[in-house]
Amino acid sequence: EANPRNSVSWGDGVYKSTDGGKSWKNMGLKKTFQTGRIAIHPEEHDIVYVGSLGRLWGPNEERGLFKTTDGGKTWKKIFYVDDKTGVVDVQMNPGNPDELLIATYERQRDGFDGNDPMKKYGLGSAIYKTTDAGETFTRISNGLPSCKLGRIGLTYFLGDPNYVAAIVESEKIAKEPESAAYAGLRGENADVGAKITQVTAKGPAEKAGLKQDDIVVSIDGQIVYSYNDLLKGIRKRKAGETAKMVVSRDRKPVDITIELEKRPTPSNNQRRRRNRRSAFTGTLGGQAANLQGQQGDNEQEYGGIYLSSDGGSSWKRINTLNPRPMYYSQIRIDPKNMDNMYVLGTSLYRSKDGGETFTGDGGRGIHVDNHALWVDPDDPRHMILGNDGGIYVTYDRMENWDHHNHAALGQFYHVGINSKLDYHVFGGLQDNGSWGGPARVANDSGPVNTDWYRVGGGDGFITLADPDDPDQIYFESQNGAMGRIHLKTGQRGFIRPRPPRGTRYRFNWKTPFILSPHNSRIHYSAGNHVFRSYDKGNGVKSISPEITNTDKGAGSAITESPVRAGTVYVGTTDGAVWMTPDGGNEWVALFSNKEKKSTEAKTDAVKSAPTDKAADEKTDSEAESNAKQNSPKTDSSSLNGTWNGKMISDRFPEGREPTLTFTLKSDAEGNVTGEIETRRNANDISSGKYDTQTGKLTIVVETDRGRREFEANVKGKSMTGEMTMRNGQFTVEFEAEKQEDPG
Repeated sequence: EANPRNSVSWGDGVYKSTDGGKSWKNMGLKKTFQTGRIAIHPEEHDIVYVGSLGRLWGPNEERGLFKTTDGGKTWKKIFYVDDKTGVVDVQMNPGNPDELLIATYERQRDGFDGNDPMKKYGLGSAIYKTTDAGETFTRISNGLPSCKLGRIGLTYFLGDPNYVAAIVESEKIAKEPESAAYAGLRGENADVGAKITQVTAKGPAEKAGLKQDDIVVSIDGQIVYSYNDLLKGIRKRKAGETAKMVVSRDRKPVDITIELEKRPTPSNNQRRRRNRRSAFTGTLGGQAANLQGQQGDNEQEYGGIYLSSDGGSSWKRINTLNPRPMYYSQIRIDPKNMDNMYVLGTSLYRSKDGGETFTGDGGRGIHVDNHALWVDPDDPRHMILGNDGGIYVTYDRMENWDHHNHAALGQFYHVGINSKLDYHVFGGLQDNGSWGGPARVANDSGPVNTDWYRVGGGDGFITLADPDDPDQIYFESQNGAMGRIHLKTGQRGFIRPRPPRGTRYRFNWKTPFILSPHNSRIHYSAGNHVFRSYDKGNGVKSISPEITNTDKGAGSAITESPVRAGTVYVGTTDGAVWMTPDGGNEWVALFSNKEKKSTEAKTDAVKSAPTDKAADEKTDSEAESNAKQNSPKTDSSSLNGTWNGKMISDRFPEGREPTLTFTLKSDAEGNVTGEIETRRNANDISSGKYDTQTGKLTIVVETDRGRREFEANVKGKSMTGEMTMRNGQFTVEFEAEKQEDPG
């Protein structure tokens, strides 16, 4: 287990099998906790090297590179950096087993469930080489970043071991160089060229005479086929340099000379956003592909993919690609053709030109999050892939994949059942959504895969059925994205507490929620506050003070007394335990570093939880009636216009959420057309429907990366909803406000 994720496994050493895996024996190294890689001598099988990472949460001495020459009876630590740095990769030269390359990794997690480890980079991370079977090691630096490094992955080219590839994480990953050029413009693709859509006042483009709607067709003699080509041409230059452009204006060529400047000092909000994203930002903290030559004179400092032609003694960066380094950092080379390279990530990347360009289409039609790849040394068209969806096999270099789904590899976090006599079982799966299926079927074979149905996307966790309505199902995905679905009507709802302006709620990776045993319409959940809804997740509000000991903690467990309504206990990831005896009026800190009792004002005005269902339903009915009377009459045209929105997730710090813009038009029947634009691209709406009675909006968009489905509730000029993609494997909430009509 080499990954420092928020849910990580550790073991008690190295195991050995001498009967093909039927039985195993522990061979020691019990305090090494996590193993990065094992390498076995191809001829003398008693010679084994083990790269040990050590404890993820703190220092220990049992880390480094260990070697045995007697099949594991005794071990010797032959390489050690310090008590914070372990060995994450060990690669043996296929032509000379006494020559090894190892990658060291200094990383550490804290006690919280954030996605990234507390420490990702360190002075201890590096590549080392030995040519004498581990007697001596040399640290390699030629051609590699000189700053702190993070995760490193290595692989030899079997056809000629002089060639070695590495994927290297640098603390400068995805950053712009100090001398980055600034042009002061925005644009989009034209039929041929780059159309200018915005020119910044007093910026270099305006000073040079560029105008909105100009189409740039060349820069310094190089033809510009797209907006990306224009950006590439600008990024290859430094601040202070000039560039000559030819633009088409009113169908006539115009020569422009632009003097590029240094980017202006940003505001605080802009600075926070830029610290997270740049032109080089890739997926989930990684670095995008194919941007080499655009990060300045010292581009090797920024990490990516490196190639050595002298057995790993010196390196040259060949591509910027590095998807989510701490979680992947796996690279492979076709053993017979070095032009074919493969990089694992959320997508599956492949190159056919020796790493100069990578495309993320190696995994078409398969599950995301790819972690393991074996390439057949005899027939490199044949590969076996391991990812979060299981095992896949290709026989034509990733053009087509067979899913070996007979292997039961799912991981259920939680199981619930409904109240039918022939009850159904529900559960949430790691990275495979939330599902339901029958406990038994009308034959002797028992339930099969096709009897199961999806109720939620993303990573699935707690899944509950309303005991009074077996078709009302509650589910969630990561970081507090809770919801519900009614199996008969198909009606969905999103359950996400909205914090007051200027504040922020935190949720655990697996957010705890329950249905009250006294009234199943009452929904409790916990983040850094306790939340309650009296109406199946509608109108959810905070009923507690801050319950965590730290500003990183969140709720991890919640329960209500089965004999006393309103007596609720809650625990947090940072060790606090609180209870309320009266539905949230008073809170008692049973185990906390805060005050023993809190009378902090709450946003929920109701003083205690109702237990009489008839009275509760009457209240709901009255509220519904009042809402209908007070809501303004609407028609389909009220949707028409531009809606500016942002995605909502605890992954996105406040002020740095990805944005999206809806341009919508609805006809009298509620059919919706238009487009949805994100930072990267814009896509036409394939189909859409708007219900003026309920305010429900559904939109489908087909993109080159697959189908995206949007479901939202529209109230006046506000929209809240959920975007689902990759067949429900990824779900994220969003909110949007309608842009005022400028008249």
